[in-house]
Amino acid sequence: MSFKSADKKIENVTAAILCGGKSRRMGFDKAFLMDDEQYLLLQTVGKLQSLFEQVVLVSNTKAKFEGRTDFTEFRILEDHYMEKGPMGGISTALERAQTEYVFIMACDMPLPDIGLIGRMYQKLEEEQVLVCSHQGKLEPLLAFYHQSCLPVFKKQMEIGELKPRSAFPALNVGHYCLSDTEMNAIVNLNTPEDVQDWNQKTTKK
Repeated sequence: MSFKSADKKIENVTAAILCGGKSRRMGFDKAFLMDDEQYLLLQTVGKLQSLFEQVVLVSNTKAKFEGRTDFTEFRILEDHYMEKGPMGGISTALERAQTEYVFIMACDMPLPDIGLIGRMYQKLEEEQVLVCSHQGKLEPLLAFYHQSCLPVFKKQMEIGELKPRSAFPALNVGHYCLSDTEMNAIVNLNTPEDVQDWNQKTTKK
């Protein structure tokens, strides 16, 4: 399969935002990070909806969204592979998606770059995985995954290998090398200090 430039919303890929981390370093659930009195997660969903026909949230539990009316309209997938980290979240998304590919990103990435994601999509051809990279470092939570990854991921989880990149040697993996101007897309907010630094940077702009 070869993908061409998308002049409308992408219909053959499900975008899935992983929201099931333990957030130990943050001290509270990162799915509910706020920016200017709005959940960052909602901003991310809105941006992805401008590009993808289907956007879902993958969470360790649906219960944490109960009572939060801002999220009632979204499809939330409860993690089928509990305590399996990002590998479990990606596998849940692949298992439940009706599309050939799933685009994965984490909920603690505050600056989703729709242009970048579109360029990745245009580059996608026969790869089972198309992952962002920078100076040799892979970003498996900003990547496209084919349905054929699922049995490989299941085998990895069975032997306790929970990092997505642990499965990459068994898969056809393509790299999208980030330019310096695209680096904001892989910013992660893992600690209160990260949030403070990010707020200071965005306030100055």
